[in-house]
Amino acid sequence: MGRGQKKMTEALIKEWQAEGRGRGEGGHYKPWLEAFDISSLGRVSRPYSAKCGRSVHLLSDVEANTFYALEWSQRVTGIREEYPLDRELTLEIAAALGIAHPYYPGTKVPTVMTVDFLVDFNDQGETRLEALDCKRTEDSDEPRQIEKLQITRTYFAGMDVPHRLVFHSELPMQKIRNIEWIRGGMVKTGEEERYAGALHEQSLIMSHDLAGSTRNQPLQEYCRNFEHRQGLNPGEGLRIAKLLMYERILTCDLGNPDLASAPLASFRCTLKADNLRAAGGR
Repeated sequence: MGRGQKKMTEALIKEWQAEGRGRGEGGHYKPWLEAFDISSLGRVSRPYSAKCGRSVHLLSDVEANTFYALEWSQRVTGIREEYPLDRELTLEIAAALGIAHPYYPGTKVPTVMTVDFLVDFNDQGETRLEALDCKRTEDSDEPRQIEKLQITRTYFAGMDVPHRLVFHSELPMQKIRNIEWIRGGMVKTGEEERYAGALHEQSLIMSHDLAGSTRNQPLQEYCRNFEHRQGLNPGEGLRIAKLLMYERILTCDLGNPDLASAPLASFRCTLKADNLRAAGGR
């Protein structure tokens, strides 16, 4: 199907169901709505996620920022974006609440409602689900949005699944910007290394070097020196440091506004090198 806004029909809904949209887990999950299926007020994106084992479909900036925070959390074990709600149930709930069920624009087709994220959490060995919808704060008082959220919240309450709103104004944006910066070190889809396992090899060397280091120069200065010692191209040292941060081998304060300039003493090397993988695209 081509990109852009689609006019929804019952036939198209059946086609998407046949494709397996809204089903599966982990790397096999297919979101109900994919990037470019609909018009978006924000930027759509499809970042690869090692945690999810696939590219995820994010339909706005608020969704993207929320996703980066969720993916980073070690309590989160699974993320399903644009998760569809059972349409028969949402129609029943809307009728019971006396709320008009949403319909696709310009049609008489009831909307397959979705929640932005259905998230699997593991808290000290106990697993639970939580449903999240992402909103800009200025949209929170819009009456029609409130009505649709009532349907969604009632839907998940019937399944004993908490439903929570995430507002863009409440997100820890400095932390999220740093997570994005760290993710920039990941191997991109289709990218070829200088030789197989090059990043993994250099990551092991850097992690062992940092584990016994008493240096306290800024991270970027250390990385430039590392490049010189290892015969790497400019920028590759900092990229390897980002990989170590992504793997939690090199830990830091994500509230720092300039990690590249932070002194090495503000980082901690856990040296779990056996668990290292140069995570990235497929």
